[in-house]
Amino acid sequence: MSPPRVSLSAPGPGPDSQEPQGLLRKYRELLKKHTALVQKLGEHTRQQVITFRLSRWALETCDTALAVLSASSVLVANSRWHALGRMRGPWQREEDGAERVTLRDVGQAEAAAVLALSEGTLRVARYRQAREARPRVLEVRTERVTGHMQGQVLVLARDITEQARAEEELAIARATLLEQEKMRALGELAAGIAHDLGSTLSAMRLRLELFQGDVGLAGQARQHLDALMRIVADAEARVGRLQDFSRRKSGSAPERVQLVGVVRDAVDIVRGGIEHQSRQGGHPLRLDVELPEGLPDVAGSAMELRYVVINLLINARDAMPRGGTIRLRAFKAGRAVRLTVEDEGTGIPQEHLSNIFRPFFTTKGDRGTGLGLSMAHGVVTQAGGTLVAGNRPEGGAIFTLSFPALKPALTQPRASAR
Repeated sequence: MSPPRVSLSAPGPGPDSQEPQGLLRKYRELLKKHTALVQKLGEHTRQQVITFRLSRWALETCDTALAVLSASSVLVANSRWHALGRMRGPWQREEDGAERVTLRDVGQAEAAAVLALSEGTLRVARYRQAREARPRVLEVRTERVTGHMQGQVLVLARDITEQARAEEELAIARATLLEQEKMRALGELAAGIAHDLGSTLSAMRLRLELFQGDVGLAGQARQHLDALMRIVADAEARVGRLQDFSRRKSGSAPERVQLVGVVRDAVDIVRGGIEHQSRQGGHPLRLDVELPEGLPDVAGSAMELRYVVINLLINARDAMPRGGTIRLRAFKAGRAVRLTVEDEGTGIPQEHLSNIFRPFFTTKGDRGTGLGLSMAHGVVTQAGGTLVAGNRPEGGAIFTLSFPALKPALTQPRASAR
């Protein structure tokens, strides 16, 4: 008898078999979502790493020094900050002259200043290297950090040396243009005044010439009339010189000038005024003149050089309110002819020596125009010479004029008699 057959067919789906399949499907869905999130997080992380590397590269290679400081220390800084920190100090603040030894000291001082501000979070200052012939200039921008970094300061230091030099050159150029415009206006004013004075003096001279033709004048009246004619002629000559200065051309050809004769004429013109001031003030003023014969000629304008010497003598007189001696010395030095004008006055302040020949610069206040020495310097320079100002060790000022010596003029040989 054969055994009974067992059926191997799978039972139909029941409630117990459906539940594991549902959980498996949900698990697989959650796994996909997790995998997508991990991939997204990885991509985001890679982007953040790239951004951080780019930011760090930018900070390390930029030309601006950057640092984050607290009240007492440098928390983080880029390589440019360390490079600038190795530059020689001390650093001087342009606004008040305060000096800091290193860039770190500069940053700490600026950080303390910005933290002390009751309003605003930004502060900008300029520092330059003290005691350097060509100092570097830094612009330091300091800003207080807010939020969770409260109490920290961001400091940016930028080397603006070239910018500062360009600004200084621009300021000098503007000042030069302004001075040139003032000189032009002054020349026009001088030309107008000289024209009016010349017309008046011409009318006076014509009237005096009519009186001179009167044969009835004799004795003392004739002497007074002749003196008036000389005074008017001298005034006309001076007005003519003023006109020459106002319309002076730079391309005029120089002439051969005997410097000794020019200085003697200038001394004769000024001597009367110096002696008069000496009598009025009660303080003796003396002229000590040493002019050797046989000095070589120099190039220039005798009239202009004469008034250069006159101006220097008047300045020397004004610098000695208590009297003293004005010394003039002319001599040959190598291939040059030199003239020195010395006084025993108060001298020139050291800080004014570099500006003494600038137009409109004066130490006389309302009594000076600031044009005498400027015009004198221009005349000497145009003649190919130099004019230098300094102070004597014994006290007082000394002005040294130096001109290239000209070779002796060749004389034409006489024709032989036949």
